[in-house]
Amino acid sequence: MTEKDLLKFKISTGLKNLIGKELITDELIAIFELVKNSYDAHATNVKLYFKNTKSNNSKIIIVDNGKGMDIEDIQDKWLFVAYSAKKDGSEDEKEKEDYREKLKSLRGFAGAKGVGRFSCDRLGNNLNLITIKDKNNAVIENITVKWEEFEKNNKDEFAEIGVKHKVLENTEYDISHGTILEITGLRDEWKREKLIKLKNSLEKLINPNQQTEDFSIELIVEDEVNDDKKAPQYNKVNGFIKNSIFEVLKIKTTKINVLIENKTITTTLEDRGKLIYKTIEKNPYIIEDISFELFYLNQAAKNNFTKLMGIRPKSYGSIFMYKNGFRIYPFGEAGEDPLKLDMRKNQGHSRFLGTRELIGRIEITDFLDNFIETTSRDGGLIKNKSYEDLIECFYDKGLKKLEKYVVSIIRWGEPYLNLDDNERNAALNPEDVKSEIIETIKKISLSKDIISVEYDPNFIEIIEERQQNSVSRVISNLTVRALESTNDPELHKDLGRIEKKFNELLIERNEYEKESEQSKEQLQQLSEDLNKTESQNLFLKSVASTNVKEIVSLQHHIDHGTVKIGNSLNGLREAIKNDASKQTLMKFVEKISLENEKISTIARFVTKANFNTTSKTITRDIVQFVNEYIENVYLHYEDLNINNTLLSIAIDNSKDITFSYKFKPLEVIIIVDNLLSNSYKAGAKNVQIVWENDTADTLKLIYTDDGKGIESRIVDKIFNFGFTTTDGSGLGLFHVKQLLENMHGRISVSTNKAQGAEFILEVHNGAGV
Repeated sequence: MTEKDLLKFKISTGLKNLIGKELITDELIAIFELVKNSYDAHATNVKLYFKNTKSNNSKIIIVDNGKGMDIEDIQDKWLFVAYSAKKDGSEDEKEKEDYREKLKSLRGFAGAKGVGRFSCDRLGNNLNLITIKDKNNAVIENITVKWEEFEKNNKDEFAEIGVKHKVLENTEYDISHGTILEITGLRDEWKREKLIKLKNSLEKLINPNQQTEDFSIELIVEDEVNDDKKAPQYNKVNGFIKNSIFEVLKIKTTKINVLIENKTITTTLEDRGKLIYKTIEKNPYIIEDISFELFYLNQAAKNNFTKLMGIRPKSYGSIFMYKNGFRIYPFGEAGEDPLKLDMRKNQGHSRFLGTRELIGRIEITDFLDNFIETTSRDGGLIKNKSYEDLIECFYDKGLKKLEKYVVSIIRWGEPYLNLDDNERNAALNPEDVKSEIIETIKKISLSKDIISVEYDPNFIEIIEERQQNSVSRVISNLTVRALESTNDPELHKDLGRIEKKFNELLIERNEYEKESEQSKEQLQQLSEDLNKTESQNLFLKSVASTNVKEIVSLQHHIDHGTVKIGNSLNGLREAIKNDASKQTLMKFVEKISLENEKISTIARFVTKANFNTTSKTITRDIVQFVNEYIENVYLHYEDLNINNTLLSIAIDNSKDITFSYKFKPLEVIIIVDNLLSNSYKAGAKNVQIVWENDTADTLKLIYTDDGKGIESRIVDKIFNFGFTTTDGSGLGLFHVKQLLENMHGRISVSTNKAQGAEFILEVHNGAGV
């Protein structure tokens, strides 16, 4: 084949869209890419300006103090489509001659795809780039790009479209070196809600474990300054971006840290600030320079999280992944589950942790591109051998060990109410389960891959003290042989103390056995007393079994309901024979429908109710009742999980409202279920519930969703019997209104919603049934 027989590709201008706004579809990710470019340019500060956000001539300006570019960089790198000097290792070759010194001094690159510059296209029609190289006698380079020039004719060749260039004498920006991106003709509106979402997302962009004073991000939006003055700290737009979430969690929760090095894996398990154990074992994987930090959130930790962060954990996200300090999407994104945690949890609710109980991070340091981010920037990592090892290690060395401790040892560690001082305490602290912890350490130490084991030295002292004063006999099960696989001298010293103490305890064995029998009797009596005492929690988190009393209660309610349905059917039959009016017939249908709904509700939630289900009414905190029902019952319904119809429900009780009220549990649950069902049928993905009380005697529930909304022409009809715009029965909102009126409450619908639906439910204290 001769030279002239070789053919060459021509590149259409349509390539710009493929690697620009059609590839980076999310405007927030487009911002992230540009911030990452500033980081890779050795900037120590990035300022994000949003100008004129409330007008049609809005603009985004990104200013960094990085190394900047000269005309050679612009021509050979910035204008070289899909080329990445970071990826081929030549990005800083002029600045750093020695390779080893370069690796030592660089922070690592956040991006290496060569497409980040096209994020500007995703954000706006026009780009004005101003840059000053960090070198002596540098000039101010300026190029302008009108992206629509590439969209006029796909038959034009990409390389033939010109980009204007000039040298500026000065610039209004106060930088001696760095890059300014002025983006105009914005493709999106940047209202306050989106700006807050951007700030919250930027807080998660940088790994909090690696954020330093060497790199800062500042968001500056003059149009939002006044509203910021009235907003709580976590809801302000302007200011520096800082991720403090994992500092908030450190002392309050159970956590496991896994460090994967070249030849070893170090695992450290801590519970509420106390070391449980630390192991070093051989690394069987091809991966290294990776760490996991996973936190278990019980209800107390969730409440603490919401109080400090101003957002519920499930709305914040679960397991985040960072490569070279920057986040990989969609790991950690609320509603996303790339690690398949919830799919696994559905196979064993009482054995596994899901995204609702877990928050944490995976940190990857990778300068050799063993872990490759997908080009779309929101698709995670490419599924290669390194990724497969990462996932296997995450589960086997991190998650499963955390689950073993949380589920089997501290038994979920949920809070209980101390009636003496009215405060919540952890049901099981580490010192309460020393025997189980020692047994776990025994089993771990037997593994042939274990190099060393370390644990809290106070374990042995606490065990000795309890054996001198109580009925504990755990040492009788602890053998020296089980821990001899480690060469840790401190551990052997502790074993000697255990053996000596064990021999002393043999002498007192008979006395302890007598004391044990007495304690068993006391424990049995205490158990009976606890069974008679109603827990403060209105719903149990999970149900292991259904006892006889619950079955009898369930049967009683269903029998009672079916009798009512039977009577109503007989009445309906007679009414039809006698040609009764439509109004009379509808009354029978209403009664049958409501009783049927009650039976359905009973069958779904009754075994989770932690109160006497045979009572018609209870007097409780109705705010707590609704919140716990949604969190502990509704979101665990089998049919909703199986059919993947779960909504994302955010509950805002930031004012810590409580409202003691007398009500029928079944009726309140029917109200909640019908509202949520309507939201789902309207195509909603998210629901927000906000609690308010204008006065001490009035409680309001503001219910909003992001579904298709309610047309103004039918607002007056939605509570009518049988009215529906879907394939439903048209009885849901009718029942809601009917039940609330029976409770001397009311429901109304807002007509001012631009998107979705908003209902206001209201009850008055002293007016309940």
